[in-house]
Amino acid sequence: MAGRAKAIGTVIKLGTKYGPQVWVATKALREPAKEAARKVMASERARKQAHDHASSLSDGSILKVYSGDQSLWLVFSGDTAVTVYPAIDVPLSTLLRGADLTKRIRPGQPIAAKDRVRDAATSALRRGGPGSIN
Repeated sequence: MAGRAKAIGTVIKLGTKYGPQVWVATKALREPAKEAARKVMASERARKQAHDHASSLSDGSILKVYSGDQSLWLVFSGDTAVTVYPAIDVPLSTLLRGADLTKRIRPGQPIAAKDRVRDAATSALRRGGPGSIN
């Protein structure tokens, strides 16, 4: 009983001391977190659209590229770039410049866990670390 009362007292003290700071931090970080979640969902939606399009093509494949801080999915038919998801007004040749075409994903090809981790790390580095200005 004594341990429980002491723990409750500590929680109350810390809550009164740091509660306002936590409230301000959650208000300040709410919008950036929503924006990051929106970007991830948009990229996933575009990946699914590109995957469906590539599966309808003969020798179709997809490749993830970046334009600024936006991730884009290029759809290929053989070695020819067909379209990009989500649709943007940048030419395909500009998006292909500097892209590693050996990292294309074919529909039905399982993605290894190591590749997913590498992709998540690359995305995290593109977002920048804490304290960086994007």
